[in-house]
Amino acid sequence: MAGSEESAAAVQAEVAEAAGAASSLPATVKKKKSLSIEEKIDIINAVESGKKKAEIAAEYGIKKNSLSSIMKNKDKVLEAFESLRFDPKRKRLRTAFYTDLEEALMRWYRIAQCLNVPVNGPMLRLKANDFAQKLGHNDFKCSNGWLDRFKSRYGLVFRAQPAEASGIPVDPSTVWSQNVLPYYLNDYHPKNVFNIKETALLYRMLPTNTFAFKGETCSVGKLCKDRITLVVGANMDGSEKLPLLVIGKNRNPHCFRGVKSLPVYYEANRMAWMTSDIFEQWMQKLDEIFQAQQRRVVIFVDSFPAHPEVKSLKSIELAFFPSCLSAKYIAMKQGVIKSLKIKYRHCLIKKFLNSVESSKEFTFSLLDAVDTLHLCWRTVTTETIVRSYEEAGFRSQKEERGPADGQTAGGLDPVAQAVGAGVEFPEGLSIEEYAALDEDLETCEAAADDSSEGTEESKADEPGFYSSDEEEDGGALETPPPLPSKNEAVIALDTLKKFLRSHEIKDELQNSLADLENFMNSLSPT
Repeated sequence: MAGSEESAAAVQAEVAEAAGAASSLPATVKKKKSLSIEEKIDIINAVESGKKKAEIAAEYGIKKNSLSSIMKNKDKVLEAFESLRFDPKRKRLRTAFYTDLEEALMRWYRIAQCLNVPVNGPMLRLKANDFAQKLGHNDFKCSNGWLDRFKSRYGLVFRAQPAEASGIPVDPSTVWSQNVLPYYLNDYHPKNVFNIKETALLYRMLPTNTFAFKGETCSVGKLCKDRITLVVGANMDGSEKLPLLVIGKNRNPHCFRGVKSLPVYYEANRMAWMTSDIFEQWMQKLDEIFQAQQRRVVIFVDSFPAHPEVKSLKSIELAFFPSCLSAKYIAMKQGVIKSLKIKYRHCLIKKFLNSVESSKEFTFSLLDAVDTLHLCWRTVTTETIVRSYEEAGFRSQKEERGPADGQTAGGLDPVAQAVGAGVEFPEGLSIEEYAALDEDLETCEAAADDSSEGTEESKADEPGFYSSDEEEDGGALETPPPLPSKNEAVIALDTLKKFLRSHEIKDELQNSLADLENFMNSLSPT
C-alpha cells in the first residue's frame, strides 16, 4: 500500500514537472488571426504600392501564405467593400442563399435611411417577406434567426431616430440624386443601367398642319388617329439601345397585312398608350433577353399606375423614380427622345418633298412610320445618350464627346428645303419646335378613379374599341399590291448589290449583304 502511494506521488510529481517545463517553453502554436475586410483592403493597397510582403505580414501578424491568399481573392474583397454589401468590420465573406432578396432588402433599408425613415425589426421582416414574394421565393419565411443573421452580415444596428431629425425639411430630388441614385450606380456597371420613357408621336403630322394641332386635345378627335406611343430606352454608357416598343390603336392595321416580322415590338389599344398589362409583358420580354445574356440590370422607370411591380423578374431590377421627382432626372428626356424625333421629322419631310417634286400623292402608313423610326433610332449616337445621362445626374466617365446629333448629316435645314420647294410652312417654326409639338400628350393610362373619361378609356383593350382600318391608314381601303415573288426579290437584291459595290462601303455592310443573300437562299421557291 505504501509502495502504491509512493508510485502515485511520483507520477504526480512527473506531471507537475512536465507542466512546469511546458509553461516555461515559448508558445509556438498561435491561434490564426482573422482580419476584417477593411484591414484586407489596407493590405492589398500596401502590396500594390510596392511595400515588401514580409514587412506587411509582420505588421498585421499574419503568415506569408495568408497574405498570398488575400491577394488571390483580391477581386472578391474589393467587390464586397466597394458595393457596401458587407459591413467593413466584418471578417468573413460568407454569402446568403437568397442573394437577390438580401440585395433588394439592403437597398430598401439604405433608401429608408436616406429619407430619415426609422426602420425596426418587424418592418424589416415584413419587407423581407414582401420582396421574397415578388422575387418568386415562395418557400421563404423571415424568421428571427434569419433576420439576426442578416443584420450581422451587413452590420445593421437599429437606433432610435433623433427627435429633431424628423422636423428637418428634405428636398426629395436632392435626397434621391445624392443618396439613393449612387447606391444603384455603385451596384451596377454603366452598361447594365437603363432608363426607359414613353413619348407620344403624331406620326403623320406635317409642318403644314402643325398650327391646326396647337390648342387641341389629342384624346378622341381628328388628330388622334395619327398618334402612337413610343417606349424609348438605352443604357448609361450608350452601348445598347433597347428595341423600340410602338403602341398603336389597331392590333391588325391594314398596312400590316402579309407582314410577319417588324423591326420593333408592337402593341395596341384604343388610346394608343401604355397600360399595366403592356408594361408587364414588355418587362418579361426584356427579362428573357437579359437572362439569355446572363446579365443583371436595373431599369429606371416613372412611378405611374401603368408601371406596376412585375413579379418573378430574374435579370431585371425595376427602380421607380419618386412621383415628385423633376423630369430633369429622366435621362431619355435630356436629349435622346429629342434627337430621335428630330431625325424622324427630317425623314418625314424628305418623303413629303419627294412626293411634291414627283407630283405624286403623299401617303405614309403606320408601317412606313415603324420602318422610319427603326432607321432613325439606329442613328441616335452614343454621345447623345451618354450626354443625356450626365445631364440627368447619372455618374459617367468624362470623355471628349462629339456634338449633339440633332441634325442630319450635312446640316441641311429641312424647313428651308420645304420652303424652297414651294411648300407652305408656318413662319417662324423651327425643326426643334416641330419635333416637340406632341411631347406633352398623355402616354400612360391613368388610375381608374382619376376621371370618368379615364374609366371609359380603360376599355382600351376591347377589340370593339380599336380604330377601323380606314381610320388607321388615312382613307378608304385599297387592294394591297401583290407580294413580290422570291425571284423578283433575288433580282432586286442583285441590283442593290451592284449599286452598293459601285461605292466604298464598310465591311459591316458587306456582311449584311451576305446575310441577306444567305437568307434568300434558305427560302423555298414561291
